[in-house]
Amino acid sequence: MTHQAHSTAQDLLDFIDASPSPWHAVASCEARLQAAGFSSLDELDRWQLTSGGRYYVVRGGSSIIAFIVGTQPAAETGLRIIGAHTDSPGLRLKPKPAEEAQGMVRLGVEVYGGPILATFADRDLSLAGRVNVRTADGFASKLVRFSEPLLRLPN
Repeated sequence: MTHQAHSTAQDLLDFIDASPSPWHAVASCEARLQAAGFSSLDELDRWQLTSGGRYYVVRGGSSIIAFIVGTQPAAETGLRIIGAHTDSPGLRLKPKPAEEAQGMVRLGVEVYGGPILATFADRDLSLAGRVNVRTADGFASKLVRFSEPLLRLPN
């Protein structure tokens, strides 16, 4: 394996490790785009795009679209579009998940995206995602990620 191939593979693994939820994946993408000179746009604003400009838009914290405005007319050069799906199958906590019974605390989850449930069973699991917290101005969304295992889904 060449050094370049190893470096590219490691970069992908680092991205995956930093992105345990769709919200984390978008935050990782946003940091990379900003480092590459992209500017954030608000989808509700009227955009003032410039030739050669690099932009991105985040929706709901879990979707991101990035694009570069060409320097030649689109009618002459066409468009190039690449798409990716950033969220993955998993289990999502229900809004009021905790239930204590028989000396254990159980968390109610819902299946999202058709996971292979056997891959979650009988292994230590952690939690990651987005929570809403009360602030002086109302509510704010915060990313959370527990690095230590907290849960086990029994088979």
